[in-house]
Amino acid sequence: MSALDALRGPAHTGSNRCWPCTVLNLLLVGAFACWLRFRDRRVLGTLVAAAGVAIVYLRGYVVPYTPAFAPKLVAASPLPNEWFHDERSPDPADGEASLAATDLDGETVLRELVTAGVVEAVDDRLLVAEDVDGPWHDEMRSLAALSVDELAREVARSLPHVDETDPLVAEGRSWVVVGPGEGELVARPVAVAELAAYRVLADYLDDESIRLAAARALRMFLEECPACGTGLVETSEVSCCGGYAKPRQTPDEVLACPNCDQRLYTFPSGE
Repeated sequence: MSALDALRGPAHTGSNRCWPCTVLNLLLVGAFACWLRFRDRRVLGTLVAAAGVAIVYLRGYVVPYTPAFAPKLVAASPLPNEWFHDERSPDPADGEASLAATDLDGETVLRELVTAGVVEAVDDRLLVAEDVDGPWHDEMRSLAALSVDELAREVARSLPHVDETDPLVAEGRSWVVVGPGEGELVARPVAVAELAAYRVLADYLDDESIRLAAARALRMFLEECPACGTGLVETSEVSCCGGYAKPRQTPDEVLACPNCDQRLYTFPSGE
C-alpha cells in the first residue's frame, strides 16, 4: 500500500464522493487562501490552497462533519440537486433494508413498545427505558465484535423466518444478505442493532412480527454506530450515505454513520 492509499478515504471519494461536500470544502479552502493573500501572506495562502485541494481530493472534505451539514445546505438552496448527483436508480444497499419480514404501522409498534415498558416518556421526549437500553447496548457490543461472516450466521440462527444469509463486503462497507440469491442487503450496523434488540425484546414482546418491527423502530434512538462506535449524525437523504432527491422533492432526514458510510434510520417525512 502506497502512502497516498493510506491517506485516501474511500468512504467519501471515487464513486462514493459527495459532491456537495467537495464543492463546499473547496469554496471554504479558496476563501481562506484568498484571505491570507489579502493579508500579504501569499506563500502561506498558496500552501493552504494546495494542501486543502489535496486533502479534499484524498479524503473527500477538510472541515469536520461536512457530510452532516453540506447536503442539508444543498437541499435548502435553490441549486438543482442534479448538479451534484446523477439521476440513477438508488443502490438497494442504501435503502431501508431491515431484518424484519414485514413493516407494521408505526403507531401500532410505538403503542406496543410503550405498553410493554420498552419506551417511556421523559420530559416530553420518548426514550428507551433504562432496563432495556443497557442490555440492548451490551448485546450490540457483543455482536459488533463478530466478523460479518459470523454475524450473518447469527442472524440465520436467531430469526425463525430467515433460512439463508451471506456476508457481503464491497467498497469498504459490509452487509448481511438475507434470503436466497441477491436477497435483502441489510447494512452491518443495522443488522447488529436489530438482532440485539430482537434478542432483548424477547422478555417484553411475545408476538414475533411486532418484536421484529419493534427492533427496527428502536434504531431511531441510536446515538452511536452499533458497529464502530462513531457518533451518528442527522443529515439529509441527499448525502454521502446514498439517496437522491429529485428537483422539488423534499429529501428525508436520516440518521447515518459517517465512518461506516451507512444509513441507520430514515425519519418519516410526514407527507
